[in-house]
Amino acid sequence: MSALQQQPSIMTAFLQQRIKSAEATPVEDNNLGVVVPICLTSLLKHVEAMKREWGPPSAWVIPHGVNRDTSASCDLGKEHALESSPKKAHGERTGPRREMRSRTSSRVNGASRVAAQEGNSDPTQGLVRASSASSDNDKTVITERGKSFSQLAAPQGRPQDGVLTSLELILQTSITFEEAVLSKVLPVWLESESSPELLDAFMVYALPRIEAGVIVPEMQGDTPPAEEADTEAAKAEAAREHTALILALAALFVEKPDKLTAFKQLVPQVFSTHLKLGTDARARLNAMLLRSAFDERLERLISETDELVAAPFFWNDKVMPLCTKKRILADYASLNEAQLTRRDGTTLHLYSSLLSLLLRLTSHVEASETEIAKRTKEVLDQFQRNPDQQQFLLAIFDKLDQRSRERPDDFTGFDLTVLSQVAQNGVHTLSSVSGEKMQLVERSMTTLLQERYEMLLCSYITNRDPKDWKALFMEATNIGFMIKYMFRENLAIAKAKFTEAVTNSENFKKMPQATQAQELLTRLVNDTLAAYGDTGIYDPERLADIDFLSHPEALVELVREGRTAHQRPRDMELLIQITEEWMMYMMDQKFPPLTPHHTQAFTVMMMSRCFIENVPARVASNIPNWDTIKPKELEKAKGIRASLSGSKTLFKPRAFIAQMATGEGKSIVIAMLAVFMVRLYGMRVHVLENNEGLLERDFRQNLPFFARFGLKCSKDLSDAEANVCYCLKAAINKRFLRCMIEGRLDEELATTVLIVDEVDDLVVNERPNNHYVKKDSERTPDLRRCYEELATIPYEELGTAKMPESVMDPAIWEFALKVVEHVKKNVVKEKHYRVLIDDDGNKVARMLDDDGKLPKVPLTAPWLQYVNFLECDVDANSESRYACVCTPYIFNKYAGIFGLTGSVGGRAELAYLTRTYEAVKFDVPRFLDTCIGDARKEVINHGVEIADNHKALVKRVVQLAAEYHKRVPVLVIASSLSELSELHASITASKEILPERVQRLSEFDASGRSLKGEWATLIDDATKRVGLAGESSCRVTVTDRFGGRGHDFQVVDKEANANGGMLVIATSIPDEREWIQWRGRTARQDRPGQFYVILDKQAKPFSSNPRIVDKLKKAKNEDAKIEILLDHADEHIGDRLREFSGEQATGEKLNELTEIYYKQYPRGFDEPWPQPDNRETDRLLRQFLSVHTHSKPEEVKRAAKEIFSITLS
Repeated sequence: MSALQQQPSIMTAFLQQRIKSAEATPVEDNNLGVVVPICLTSLLKHVEAMKREWGPPSAWVIPHGVNRDTSASCDLGKEHALESSPKKAHGERTGPRREMRSRTSSRVNGASRVAAQEGNSDPTQGLVRASSASSDNDKTVITERGKSFSQLAAPQGRPQDGVLTSLELILQTSITFEEAVLSKVLPVWLESESSPELLDAFMVYALPRIEAGVIVPEMQGDTPPAEEADTEAAKAEAAREHTALILALAALFVEKPDKLTAFKQLVPQVFSTHLKLGTDARARLNAMLLRSAFDERLERLISETDELVAAPFFWNDKVMPLCTKKRILADYASLNEAQLTRRDGTTLHLYSSLLSLLLRLTSHVEASETEIAKRTKEVLDQFQRNPDQQQFLLAIFDKLDQRSRERPDDFTGFDLTVLSQVAQNGVHTLSSVSGEKMQLVERSMTTLLQERYEMLLCSYITNRDPKDWKALFMEATNIGFMIKYMFRENLAIAKAKFTEAVTNSENFKKMPQATQAQELLTRLVNDTLAAYGDTGIYDPERLADIDFLSHPEALVELVREGRTAHQRPRDMELLIQITEEWMMYMMDQKFPPLTPHHTQAFTVMMMSRCFIENVPARVASNIPNWDTIKPKELEKAKGIRASLSGSKTLFKPRAFIAQMATGEGKSIVIAMLAVFMVRLYGMRVHVLENNEGLLERDFRQNLPFFARFGLKCSKDLSDAEANVCYCLKAAINKRFLRCMIEGRLDEELATTVLIVDEVDDLVVNERPNNHYVKKDSERTPDLRRCYEELATIPYEELGTAKMPESVMDPAIWEFALKVVEHVKKNVVKEKHYRVLIDDDGNKVARMLDDDGKLPKVPLTAPWLQYVNFLECDVDANSESRYACVCTPYIFNKYAGIFGLTGSVGGRAELAYLTRTYEAVKFDVPRFLDTCIGDARKEVINHGVEIADNHKALVKRVVQLAAEYHKRVPVLVIASSLSELSELHASITASKEILPERVQRLSEFDASGRSLKGEWATLIDDATKRVGLAGESSCRVTVTDRFGGRGHDFQVVDKEANANGGMLVIATSIPDEREWIQWRGRTARQDRPGQFYVILDKQAKPFSSNPRIVDKLKKAKNEDAKIEILLDHADEHIGDRLREFSGEQATGEKLNELTEIYYKQYPRGFDEPWPQPDNRETDRLLRQFLSVHTHSKPEEVKRAAKEIFSITLS
């Protein structure tokens, strides 16, 4: 017999508390499991009887629909009025034991009812089968149970009576319990192979959380005088019973930790009530646990402290084995040997201390138990594999441990793997400055990092959010990289590389006006290098004598001396000043005072010089001290004209685009250039970012840097005092739409320059025109009536639909009818639109672009209004056009445009940028190519493979992922969202890859909800190694174009980099701009990288041009194959950009018309449309913008003159 069978009062107490808390604690499906101990042997006897009478358990129906109103309460301390007056059952007690009365109203399949009959000993009560015999006239039978809880639960007389009655009592207390658990779990469990000999097996139900403080029941109601003498004895007896119950639940967990999990719900409170150190109950618990042969250091933590046992996650079937000698010796021998002798002679044992810390932190982690168990093991595994990281952690452990104890709430939401990431990045930082000729640097860097860690321990660990630690140490890794190559950067090599970039004609072969562009850039490079001088910002020979890592102020002084020692050009003087302030800013952040790379400095100076030498007259008049600058620039301009005298037109660029590889420091170039524009030329600066994440990062990082110059930095375009403003494209369009409507566009843009991050994505990727609409106050009421009527009519009957009498304008009815017909006939979900969940949790339909992607500036169309009305329950508004904003038209009104981009593209994109913005493009040499030695790692091209069909493509991708993930991280970039899902499913199903090591990185989930909150974790996990030495591997991440650009996959795992770095597998070749981004996900900084391209022979581009296969077969090498595919993609891009060019020409005229119109009729941005004061002319504009969307530019000019008397350029 089990312990619980021998102590029936435990069952009584448990059921009493369950029933008493039923009303106060609503049952929910997601509550943790609580064990209800039931003797399996007794139950199975009656199961056999039920099977004989009722058939297989799958046919049984569980009662539900229990009435839980006040009169049906199961409060033990009250008598309830009953609808009938049954006699008291035989054996009913009086006195201390309360009576239990319940009424049950159970409905089966809406027809039959079941009632518990008074005195019924039928072993099948509480479980019924479906029956059609009952009628709607059946009435509920009310029964007064005539037995005490002890009698009901105890195996007296016939033991099975107590078991089944106990089940019935539970059935009567929880609707959710019946419907969500018993009706699903019980039949399956009864059909299982459970044996009557399993006397200690128990069922697990989804019951509410029970806290230790609630375990001991308080007596309810008034206690009769005769019973007062028994109160203390009853309480003591109850306490003993419940302590026994607690220990029984603990024993159940130890025996079946994966199933019987009730005990952990009592942790940690139970260790301050029933299981205190020094009590007999605690001694019994300790003895129970230590039978598992725990490690001796962990045994002390269990027997002498609450360190482990009071941590809720210690009571987990995946975690508790980590404390045993057997598991530690098998998996964590190295980590178990790591220890540190403190100054006071005590020993810090890493394994036991780390495990204790992790368990303590898990109580603050916001994740599932499965996720927490996985992360705990990941941390231990990584430290086991890397002894150098063990030593790193030992050095900082005590302060880390102290913070977690003194301020535990600071770790809410903490990611456990941050601990291993901090150690990995710290070790990587130290290793990056070690090696030949780096002894001084290594020694200084070690000192610096020790000081940094001391600062970290005293400042960051004491005062900063622990979630910031990961970013802090990742930045330290980048700083280590820069320090490593600061001593290898060579000015002579840098100058030679820039000179080579402009003298090599091959670099200009895809550019329009190649000769003029090359001559212009050659002169800019020569002038910049001459102004930079032979020493640059500081004398490199003197740098060798300065231990600036230990004494950072010495380097700042060296730079300052360079500014005062010689007469420098204005831009060079400002560059040195910027360098000083940047170094001071870095020191304020507790980083080494690093200077900008030569490549970064050259680029900023070239951009600045290009701007001032080609500034338009309308801008020049706004530049302070223009008269002192003008003579020099005019002299240079004469030289330009002389050198280009043979050309038909003078190339005078208004935009300068610098193509910089990923990781080359675009953010600092943008910040430095912004200071140049404000300080030298009095301009305001708009920094147009690629996405919100980059905007927030760069704004936060550079805000204090700009403040050192007295410049105000903002994210609000309406802030008139801001010198520098970070913004997104949607915001900039809205801002200048507002300015245009208010009639003041030119005055703002003539004194502002635009710096565009990822200029290719923001300027080239999307259509140039945005036709803005707003609610039409005249048409909206009729449109809503039309859509409400048409939504109820089938498509085939639309042709005969009649206009409702409530609709006043027949034109609105005809319009609505066409929209609905179009939607029902042509519009396809996920092709033309996608339903998303916005930040407020509401559904909204968003229009997709021609490539099936969500554009940065939301698109709209009349049919989208109807889709939102139909699918998302959004009120339909009649929206009519009131303005056209053409992106190139607006951007060209800026005083100047600068672009920083990782990829511009091929010949077609360059032609578009030159034609539209009069842009010149310069390929900035790689920083590592300006360093001594062979620092930069080339990306390994494993080849382009052509699969016979899509099935063969999927199979090959799975094979490569299975082969490579054992050595390196794998990133699979699918050609579409549907292919992403297919590849993810196929790789997950592979027998050679553990399913938990495959992850999906996408912008939205299947329901359309943004996965933005998960991106950072997925990207971090993508580069981690998991598992123990000998069986470790990396993850396979499956993504689409979204994951192929803009995400920083930092691979610092030594084994992965030794095996070639992250592997990128692409299943398509996009245009050149996109391809450069994809390839840039690997081989970052000085780390290696590799890629495969696997293509489907039956898909594009082969399906539309079969000759490409023959071209690929004749290619001389794998890189040549890539070039062939990129050239083909460039042809497609050219067709689209030519289409854009036509749209743009019309859009510029419509934008110009809109601008002039609102100068004549200005109004507030939020005023009604049409405006009452200008109703007639607004109606004309509304009609004009709708009719001339696709008109030729000359037709727009003619119509504008006729209708508005406006002359367009």
